[in-house]
Amino acid sequence: MWAVIGVWELNPEMHDEWRAQVPLMASSKVGLPGFVHGTWTQDGHAIQVYDNEADARRYHADMLEKGYLERPGLRNVVWDVAEVGAESQAP
Repeated sequence: MWAVIGVWELNPEMHDEWRAQVPLMASSKVGLPGFVHGTWTQDGHAIQVYDNEADARRYHADMLEKGYLERPGLRNVVWDVAEVGAESQAP
């Protein structure tokens, strides 16, 4: 499995807008090719897991090409793809 990892710095005036968009960001990934699961925080962090490298890299590149990573009040700090080494889940 492969993860797309994103971290953003939000200007204070962006916090409410970001928080309002978190459910949409999460639900809009369901159904993407290779998407397995993801986690989005209220303060600008996201980890999305894909079942293969090609789909993770495709999503990563698509977000860059469309310019979704930066906008006024939102600065991307990390946008990377990494191989997942282990996962855990409570029963």
